[in-house]
Amino acid sequence: MQENTNPYQKVEGMLQYVCIRDAVKAYQKPGTDPKSDEWKVSIVLTDEDYVDALEEWATKIDCKLSLKKVKTATFEEVYKTAPPENAGKNVWVWTLRKSVELGKTGKPVPDKFKPKVYQRKGATLVDITNTALVGNGSTGVVSTDLFVRNNGSVSIYLKNVLVTNLIEWIKTDASDSYVEGSEFEDVVQPQVEVNKNSTKTKVKQEDPEEDLEDSPF
Repeated sequence: MQENTNPYQKVEGMLQYVCIRDAVKAYQKPGTDPKSDEWKVSIVLTDEDYVDALEEWATKIDCKLSLKKVKTATFEEVYKTAPPENAGKNVWVWTLRKSVELGKTGKPVPDKFKPKVYQRKGATLVDITNTALVGNGSTGVVSTDLFVRNNGSVSIYLKNVLVTNLIEWIKTDASDSYVEGSEFEDVVQPQVEVNKNSTKTKVKQEDPEEDLEDSPF
């Protein structure tokens, strides 16, 4: 294998978090320069030998990977879908990204180079990027591109996605289930007058400070 060739031009597996129709905010480490939004997709790898070869190849060409090892036993809890049927004790989630901007130029990626989602229907390859949302647990093939910098380091980027088994995610609007004034449909129970001569039980008041540990702020 020649240096800087790409043996991972197409990677097959279970798909997670396919964010291609709409780009998402890129993770930014504290104290670093702002990053542009990105398209991204994660693919689940189950073959440890395949993963070892991938990591060895990436080290050889100085290519950073976003690769997370996940215990199969906790996969469903984390990703809200069952793990691949052929999963062993562990699986590896490989996330591939592409910025919406061309390098540091600030210029947007031309339409023809934006990643797309495809599905084969008969003998025809159909672009479903804007007509279907790919849900977690779908399966398919992710294609990739290499970019070699002047210093010799390499980055591997998301190119396109081919969905072979689509589990479509139907986006719902919370307002669809809202009925105006529905909170008043039930009968309001009248307040019960407390007998002044009865023994009153003092209700324990929670200390507001006790809730601070569970506060999101």
